[in-house]
Amino acid sequence: MRSGDVAMRTSKNKIFDVHVFVIGLAVTVLLVAYSAYLSTEALKRDAEHIAEVYSARTEGLLSDLFHKTDILEAIVLSNGGKISEAGFNNVAKSLFDGSGIRAIQYLPEGVVKYCYPIKGNEAVLGDNIFKNPKRRYDALLAFNTKSTALSGPYSLTQGGFGLVARNPIFFTEPGGQEKFLGFSVIILDLPAALDPIMLKELPEYGYNYRLYCQDENGKDLTIVQSDIVNAVKPVSSSIQVPNHVWTLDLFPANGWFEWKKIAEEALFGLLISFLLAVIFKQKAEQARVLYRFAYTDELTGLFNRRWLNEQIENRLNASVKVPFVIFYFDLNRFKQVNDEYGHFLGDALLRDFAVRLRSVFGESAFLIRIGGDEFGVLADLGEDYLQQVTFYKQQLADNLKSALVINDIVLNYSASIGWAQFPQDGSSYDSLLKVADERMYEDKRLHYAVDETDIK
Repeated sequence: MRSGDVAMRTSKNKIFDVHVFVIGLAVTVLLVAYSAYLSTEALKRDAEHIAEVYSARTEGLLSDLFHKTDILEAIVLSNGGKISEAGFNNVAKSLFDGSGIRAIQYLPEGVVKYCYPIKGNEAVLGDNIFKNPKRRYDALLAFNTKSTALSGPYSLTQGGFGLVARNPIFFTEPGGQEKFLGFSVIILDLPAALDPIMLKELPEYGYNYRLYCQDENGKDLTIVQSDIVNAVKPVSSSIQVPNHVWTLDLFPANGWFEWKKIAEEALFGLLISFLLAVIFKQKAEQARVLYRFAYTDELTGLFNRRWLNEQIENRLNASVKVPFVIFYFDLNRFKQVNDEYGHFLGDALLRDFAVRLRSVFGESAFLIRIGGDEFGVLADLGEDYLQQVTFYKQQLADNLKSALVINDIVLNYSASIGWAQFPQDGSSYDSLLKVADERMYEDKRLHYAVDETDIK
């Protein structure tokens, strides 16, 4: 009853404890401010990553488009510096397959001789760009540097911008002297040529954007931007193009500060115990994500080399040392798959091999992607480990007899296998990996009869 009386009396005198409220308010302010900082930094990191991805896409797309001038150059050189109009049109027509390509030209000694398509471009025929005040600087830049140079972007009467890439063609004569033949040129329409990088999808992810460069007067020239551009400081990423630098700005549609979240946290911030519980949960989640990034391979989902290193060191330093076997795998001719079919199929092959390893070794072994096309397996084998090593090698060889088929492409591949056993083959991480690596290369040499330079 006395406690009830005190509680009733206190409630009459005060609604809350001032000291607790002040402490709670201070903690709330600190935690909310810290949470806002983390949220903002995370949003900025995400934006920086996205900007870098789209910048890389832009550089790759433009590089592919500019590469078309290299193809025309190669054909001109293969014909001794000459090409007929019909031959040019056939080549240009085959190159005219990208979005936003306005024209392809060949300029012997800097004079526009051929243009595809010719319709609407008749006026440029016969133009000597070395004598054209608007084109002379960029033409000389390409000539002097012997590399592709850009002109523009410059405004088009029909809207948008034009971008000209001039690739100088030099022929090496028998005496070693270089002779200038002319330019292979591609003219792009912007922003149409940039459609494949899908900048327009950025607002769907909560970002507005602006892609711009500097014009010949040093002023910013916007190439393309979203319908809305925020009045906040953007995250920027540079795009390297010949003799120019473009910039991609990303603006969060709702600003860097998530005000609604901040208001909600401030409103409930006085519930200290609940707030602390939320923070500890967030920290635990961050730790889980960091562990996954630190110790697993993103492509295959297997453990990575760092995990393997620490795992072996832990076993070697344990008070009770248990024997184990480390397998070392290297995919044969993997570089040829990448060169012939591209990294997409190369990545698919790596994922396929990870699945096959799991089907052979089961859940009792630890699977690792050491790096590139090298894999490992950490297994606890018994005293009959030699028999088990032979068994697993045969099981994997049998498994790999089944080809990988992707989009009608049949990939037959194999793997060279090495292994080492602790403690017989070594007592350190480096010594065990060295033995396993040597046995793997011995297996590669025995079964594939290649020299050291072709071992991959």
